[in-house]
Order: sequence, then C-alpha cells, then structure tokens
Amino acid sequence: MKNDDNKMGPPAGDSTVVIIGGGPGGASCALTLKNLSKKLGRNINVVLYEGKIFEQSTHYNQCAGVLSPPIVDILEQRLQIPFPYNLIQREITGYVLYSLRENIRLTRPDHTTYALRRVAFDDYLLAMARKRGVTVISSRVTDLEFYVDRVMVYSESTNCEADVVVGAFGLDDGTARAFERATAYRQPAFLSTIVTKIHPEIEFMSEFGRFIHAFLPPIRQIEFGAVTPKKNHLTINIAGKKVTSDLMNDFLQYPPVKTLLPSDLKYEEDGLMYFKGKFPLRASRGFFGDRYVMVGDAAGLLRPLKGKGVNMGIVSGINAANTIMNRGISGAAFREGYRSTFREVIDDIPYGKAVRKFVAVASNTRIMDAVIAMARRDGLLEDALYDSVSAHKPFKQILCESLKVKLMLNVILQILKLLRLRGRAAQRGRE
Repeated sequence: MKNDDNKMGPPAGDSTVVIIGGGPGGASCALTLKNLSKKLGRNINVVLYEGKIFEQSTHYNQCAGVLSPPIVDILEQRLQIPFPYNLIQREITGYVLYSLRENIRLTRPDHTTYALRRVAFDDYLLAMARKRGVTVISSRVTDLEFYVDRVMVYSESTNCEADVVVGAFGLDDGTARAFERATAYRQPAFLSTIVTKIHPEIEFMSEFGRFIHAFLPPIRQIEFGAVTPKKNHLTINIAGKKVTSDLMNDFLQYPPVKTLLPSDLKYEEDGLMYFKGKFPLRASRGFFGDRYVMVGDAAGLLRPLKGKGVNMGIVSGINAANTIMNRGISGAAFREGYRSTFREVIDDIPYGKAVRKFVAVASNTRIMDAVIAMARRDGLLEDALYDSVSAHKPFKQILCESLKVKLMLNVILQILKLLRLRGRAAQRGRE
C-alpha cells in the first residue's frame, strides 16, 4: 500500500499480506486473498510462513482430524477448490455419548462427517495455495515490529515488510508472545489436550464401525474424551485444565473405553506415543487491530466446548481475507467486517461456559445418566445432545429452541428424583 497519508483501506496492487501459519485458517485466508485479487484486478503479494513441512509428515497434529458439515460446500464453493475425497480414511455416521452408566447413539442421516489425517489435509490446502500463486516460506516467525505504514516480519530465514499480518499460528506460544509484545493481542484461555493412537489388527478396525465415541468420564480433571476411528488406527484424545499422561493412562483403563479397545492391548508395554496440545475455550483479547488480525485457534473463534475447529479455522480465514480486500486493514475495518461475522460464536461463550460447568458436575454424579436415559425416550432431548456433541448448533440456540420449557422441567424433575433416591440410599447406609 505504502501511501503517504497512511490510510488503511483495502490494499492496492503493490501490497503485501503476510500470513503466519499454514494450517486451515492460514491456507484458506491465502486462497481467498488470491481469489479476490484476481476477481478485483489487484495483484496482491501473499506470503505465508510455515515452520512445519506437512508433506513429510514429520510432526503430529493434536487435532483429531474430523471434518464435519458443511465442509464440502466450504471448500468447493467458498475456497473454489475440490474437496479431497481421496484423503478420507473413514466416513463417520454419528456419535455414541457415554455418561457414568449410560450411553446413547446419536445420528443424523444428512450429516456425514469425514475422518482423515490432519497433516495430509493441511498439506493439500497448502499445495492449493501454492498453485494459486501464494509464496510459502518454510520458516518460523521470530518477531514483529508495527509501524504506522507497515509491519516488519522477522523469521529464522528472512525478513519481510507487510501492509497487514494475519495470525494463523494456532496456540503456538512463541508466535503468540511476539504478537503480545507488539500489539494488544492476548492468547485465549484454553484446555490442555493429550492425543494418542492405537493400531489394532485389520479385522478389528473393519468391525469397529463408523461412530465417534465421546465420553464424560468420572475422572477428576478430564472434562471429556473421545475415541475416533480412522482407516487403520484409533485416535484417542482427552481434554481438561491440567491433563497429564497419567490421566490418559487412567482414561485408557476406564471400563467403557477399555471395552472399545483390543482386549490384548498393553499400552505400557506397547509404548504408545502421547502428544500434548491446547484447545481454545473462548475468543482471545485483542484478536484484531491496525494492520493485524487473528484467525482460527489463535483468535479462539470456535464453538464453545466442542469447537468444529477445522471448519471455524477455514471460515475465519475466508472472512479475514474478505475484510482485508473489501473494507481495509484498520482495527475499525476488522471490527465491522470481521468480528461481526462471528457474533454468534462470541455471544455463545457464556452459554458454553454454563454447559461446561453443568457437565463437570453431572459427569461425576448420576445426573448425566438421567439425562441420557431420558434422551432415549425424548426426541427433542436426543436432538439437543446430538447438536451439543457435534457442535452443529450454538448452545444458546439449543437451549432456547431445542429444549422446550416442558422438556427442561422434566429433566429437572428427573434429576431431583435421582438426587432424592441417592440421599435415601446414603441414609440407609448410615443406619
């Protein structure tokens, strides 16, 4: 842009946009910038920094690698690239939700979900970006300097002047600190996650089915866990404020989980590899400002508690690019054209926090048992559980639309009845 009056409107043809991070959020932003650059007749220079080399599969992504609807439409209509059906390792047709002593199978005929290797999907998106003319630099960004008319970006291999910088670095501490030193950005609150993989025999995997098994275990500090089938292995993950390898060991020994795994599995002897990561809980502070904007996990723009991380990362990248090209690169432009597109997600944060607190209590008692048992008899409650587990709808919408007053009263009555029964049993035990 390099204008003398330092205006921060939409970039002109001699402008440079630097994107830090080549995951779904960064790659989708780069693709959209190039698509709009061609459409609007502006030759925007897009430079993307990514320290990982996806094509060599030398690292493990902590994401479970599940793409949910409407991912096909997002890629083909909004990014204008083919959906990579060849990367699909298993079609997922639903979820099985487990409480302390109950479980329920949750399905929607029109909601097919795809399980794949995230590193392969990331490599595909980055390859598409390169094909559209994005300059990809295999290097980590080390620092940033913000000036009135530009941003200086330093990396391990080179430096670059940019008109605007897009943060798509997930929850990487090093890059986050670089932004925190130079801007009002602050990393979002998060849960810790641990992921591992188990490779059973081929026959076991062929009979496993097409369901993701989601758990609310009565294990202190584990808020939720899941077992996701892929082509030749099971991806197992847990999340909580302070999850550890010992807690993952406990989760693998939790009876409902253990019954899903091979009977001859000896995880200590088999030497399972554990990978630790983070999961945003809410939107970060200062996720946009003059000449910068965050997308995906870096912005914390996810469905509360469950996420839809890949979808939200891609959509946030698209929306950021649209704002840059059509409104400008100032904080005001991002507030009006970017933040406003995530009003539903941001407004849902208090509801997600409330649901998280309820689940923390309910999973360690038999309250969740009562809710699941009732859901097997009530279609509205079953739909509400599906929408919550799949992150298909905001919690506010689920509570306000799916859970009618009569149903909520029935749930409360069932819980109170259960608590009274437990109280009587405890009294008899004392006598």
